[in-house]
Amino acid sequence: KRIAIIEGHGEISELELADITEELDQFYAVERVEIAGRLDALKLFDAILIAGPDSSFTEKDKYMIDQFIMRGGKALWLVEPVVANMDSIRRTGITLGLPRELNLEDQLFKYGVRVNRDFILDLQALPIPIVTGMIGNQPKQEFYPWYYFPLLMNKSNHPIVNNIDAVMTNFISSIDTVGAPGIKKTPLLVSSQYSKIANAPHRISLNILREAPDERQYNKGNRMGAVLLEGEFESVFKNRLSPAVTENPEFRYIEKSEPTAMIVVSDADIIRNRANP
Repeated sequence: KRIAIIEGHGEISELELADITEELDQFYAVERVEIAGRLDALKLFDAILIAGPDSSFTEKDKYMIDQFIMRGGKALWLVEPVVANMDSIRRTGITLGLPRELNLEDQLFKYGVRVNRDFILDLQALPIPIVTGMIGNQPKQEFYPWYYFPLLMNKSNHPIVNNIDAVMTNFISSIDTVGAPGIKKTPLLVSSQYSKIANAPHRISLNILREAPDERQYNKGNRMGAVLLEGEFESVFKNRLSPAVTENPEFRYIEKSEPTAMIVVSDADIIRNRANP
């Protein structure tokens, strides 16, 4: 089986995907592919990986991905609709979480999910070191849970997540399922019941750690960060294309997919390995 790692939209670099690429290489043929509007770009592949794009997809590229799925191709989407920079927080103690335009909202919505422009904050979170004073000439550091780095747990006994421990996330957004007839939706990773939502644009500051959190605000329950979709998907381009396209044998347009599956994750850092440039 062949897997295409999609390029051309500011996705995670090859160096930062070295770990997952090496793991997949043990079982599959993995290749980095730029669609660039080519009809046959994904023809030879069985699955695609879309890892953290930071720029907008063209309608042509969306069409190629859509028709790849209609032909039974599988997809792993790791999309981040809001961008935040931890480096800025480390330097100044503050940053802004800003919406990111990827032009994928309608496509994912058609397949059965909405990745929201927000952050999940969770009391069950990864601790980060904070300088709290000085001991002689050395800074004193203590660890505090950073609510923007939720530790997600598996929601089901599905083989994809069964028996895995908590998964670290990094400024993850919430996912909602939406109406898509015939599509089975299985939550894979969720936050704890002590979660809340912050909509973008959102001011992020280390000052949130100065006081104990008000647990009454963290009352949104388990919010989804990864979901499995299975079934026969309907094309996002249904009723949007002219007969000149849908009836043209060169385009080979398909309106409804063969039975297939995809996973949507709202944090690409789950698969990003750290790398020194």
